[in-house]
Amino acid sequence: MLDDREQSVLELLVREYIKTAEPISSEKIARRVRNVSSATIRNIFSNLTEEDYIEQPHVSGGRIPRPRAYRFLVDRITGQEETSTPLQKLTHPERSRTVQEEIARRFRVVSCFGELMPFGFREMFEEPEFAGQDLVKEFGRFLDGFEEFRDDYARSIAPDSFRVLIGEENTIQPARHISIIFGKGEEYGFFFIAGPMRMHYEEIIPIVKIWQKTVNRMI
Repeated sequence: MLDDREQSVLELLVREYIKTAEPISSEKIARRVRNVSSATIRNIFSNLTEEDYIEQPHVSGGRIPRPRAYRFLVDRITGQEETSTPLQKLTHPERSRTVQEEIARRFRVVSCFGELMPFGFREMFEEPEFAGQDLVKEFGRFLDGFEEFRDDYARSIAPDSFRVLIGEENTIQPARHISIIFGKGEEYGFFFIAGPMRMHYEEIIPIVKIWQKTVNRMI
């Protein structure tokens, strides 16, 4: 169980990494937290590493989140009330294509709303996680079975709800190194967003919540 300070440091590390895609140093965190030294942050980093929240890809470098750290952040976000978002005006179901394209372009993910074809492959493949060929090939296998996988995801979720699956939480093998957000309205309106685990959850999740509510009001 993490104490309050460890939770604050972990949340700050994950948010910074999502923005920068660069390992986060103890010095950088210490500059953002009042009255806490770099040495104290390094001790917290050590505890978070032992608990499998973060890892150090290079001996002399900073830390990056593990899937468990992203889950920690997502659980915090989903427990919060919806806040206004710059894309809120686009969340009308009749503007699904615009929502889909704006999410893909702004957050560099693949998105699919309703019966539209997925959009955003070029943007997502420009992210550093896809610089190597392994993840590109794995995501390609996921795309090959997309229609079947989309139906599986749609059947696995109750109406008027959504889920976030991070890394190995995905039971579909080609999706075990990415994150997926999917859900649907009370009667219709399935949506699906896929991207690297370093996804902008805090901005995407409120958008899909608002979109769901808008769909439901039209029934």
